[in-house]
Amino acid sequence: MKLVALVVSVVAAIVLVGTAGAAQPAKGTEYVGVVKSSPFEMKILLGVAPNGKSARFTYLCGTGRAPTVVFGVPIDATGRFAWKKATGTVVVWKMAGRFVSPTSARVSLNSIACGGSKGSTTLTPKQ
Repeated sequence: MKLVALVVSVVAAIVLVGTAGAAQPAKGTEYVGVVKSSPFEMKILLGVAPNGKSARFTYLCGTGRAPTVVFGVPIDATGRFAWKKATGTVVVWKMAGRFVSPTSARVSLNSIACGGSKGSTTLTPKQ
């Protein structure tokens, strides 16, 4: 009996640690932020769907360039999201992030397409 109780306690602790810090976004909200990188800044817009399970990801590289937009970026049950754009075997850009609260997400972006700019930022609701 003691062994069963110990196993249940360990499994419960693992589940709690695995979900610690997990947050879901506010449904239907747009989040914005800027990656201060070189040679170009990258402005980010993440529009969460009304169901909170996916998002539209947009980033602008510097000025005068067309934005890059991806629809349907999945947001998992722990608030994590990621996307990778490749041409053949070459990764053109990739991003990954997670919601740390309903009003804040951390995201990192690495873009060869934006002159090799990379970095991370905090996204907050658009004002």
